Amino acid sequence: MKPKAFSFAALFFSLILAAPLFAAEIDAKFKAGEELLDAWRIAQAEELAATWLRENPKSADGLDLEARAKFYQGRYSEALATIDRALAIDSTDKLRQGWKLRTQFTFDVVKTLKRYESAHFVLFLDEKRDGILASFALETLEKSYEAIGAELGYYPKEKVRVEIAPDAGAFQAISTLSQRDIEETGAVGICKFNKLMIISPRALSFGYRWADSLSHEYLHYAIVALSNNQSPIWLHEGMARFYETRWRKPAPAKDAAEDYLTPANQTLLVRALEKNQFIGFKKMEPSLIYLETPEQVQLAYAEAASAVDFINRSKGGAGVRELLATLVERPTPEAIEKIFGLSFSAFETAWKSFLKGKGLKEIEGSHVRKLKVKKDQKEDEEVVELKEIQSAIARNRTHLADQLLGKGRALAAAIEYQRALQASPHSPIILNKLGRVLIQLSRSEEALAALKKALDVDPDNAGTYVQLGRLHYAAKKYPESKSMLEEAIHINPFNPQIYRLLTEVYAGLGEANKAKQAKANLDKLMGTN
Repeated sequence: MKPKAFSFAALFFSLILAAPLFAAEIDAKFKAGEELLDAWRIAQAEELAATWLRENPKSADGLDLEARAKFYQGRYSEALATIDRALAIDSTDKLRQGWKLRTQFTFDVVKTLKRYESAHFVLFLDEKRDGILASFALETLEKSYEAIGAELGYYPKEKVRVEIAPDAGAFQAISTLSQRDIEETGAVGICKFNKLMIISPRALSFGYRWADSLSHEYLHYAIVALSNNQSPIWLHEGMARFYETRWRKPAPAKDAAEDYLTPANQTLLVRALEKNQFIGFKKMEPSLIYLETPEQVQLAYAEAASAVDFINRSKGGAGVRELLATLVERPTPEAIEKIFGLSFSAFETAWKSFLKGKGLKEIEGSHVRKLKVKKDQKEDEEVVELKEIQSAIARNRTHLADQLLGKGRALAAAIEYQRALQASPHSPIILNKLGRVLIQLSRSEEALAALKKALDVDPDNAGTYVQLGRLHYAAKKYPESKSMLEEAIHINPFNPQIYRLLTEVYAGLGEANKAKQAKANLDKLMGTN
């Protein structure tokens, strides 16, 4: 998006921040409409606006609510027209001005996107740049629909709207999240305005767990509906993190309970337990994006998800569902007391005891992974990777190894990568590079050891899965290769090597249709279609 869009966005945020000054002037009927919208009860909000306007056709507040309902339905051009009618009556209201900007931003972004549909979702994305995501995204969403429905008993009647922003500017325009939120807090998706929104993994260096993020945001959508938007943030984020991988692991929640414990999250929890320095559930309100550091954000996710793990193991899935239902009519402390027979403070104490009993251990070399928005689509990934290596000695040796490899001196490069590891023994970047050159040198067992170690430290690095896919393909272990390469798609689906290998792997497994689709994806990425 052009720089001008960011200045408009800043204006919108300033208007919204000023909103509390005008809160006293908002009619109770309008506030009731807002509450209906925020709980996804769009039809009821629309009917309330219609009733209001029948009583007074020139009510600017009534038109505001009607416009908001249309916005929540994805009818952005109609919403704009309705807001303009309200502004013609009263152009001084700051909230109204802010919503005009928000609606205009969203309309400008979404009008360029292509619509796709599945049984339960409507997806919008940039066909030219992100068309390759469509089938993967809808498959993930439909699997989430079934898996989360089975867990929570929720199956929305209307198709759920999903928007994938092609770049950081577009994401900021439709979501209210900033580049700082992306890079510092990992906020790559949001469930708001009766829809799910994520940023394209193509817009970030090395991608991110975008498929899990779609499922994560769908969980928020379900939680809003099931709790009538009364769930506290810790439960919202805890459930979303705890269940977000269920779409790819359709097993009982207790069997999949440890998925939320990434190496970094586990390490953060261990340190919090040792020092008794937790974020605290109250501090997570109103959103995790307001925490100060990436480490605090990830610790909050880990705490919240482990609390849901505790609820699930104590009361089962039925306990989670009962808690959400109880929140519709009772505040969180009363809902907890009803289900657990404990005060909220006693519940927190029991949860921490549960955590201590898990016997968690620090994962050496693990750290919170910070995301980076690409400056341009032609950025040199190796340059970006080098900057990620903290040890100057390891970084210099890795750079030398890269140069040697570029000159065809694979054996010398392997030696330098091994020397680099002496200074930074747990670097996934160096381990991946070493694994790659060892595969080239046909030293398969050493390559496998290096890549497995990289995965232990950082299971969200797409490069590791690609190299493991290469390794298994070379050994004609096609099922294993397929598994690794498909995992890479969940993180960085824009790597042509994935589809180059999958074309051969699927063919080797006799999956002709999948081989054909992989070849089509490769052609699309290489610009030959």
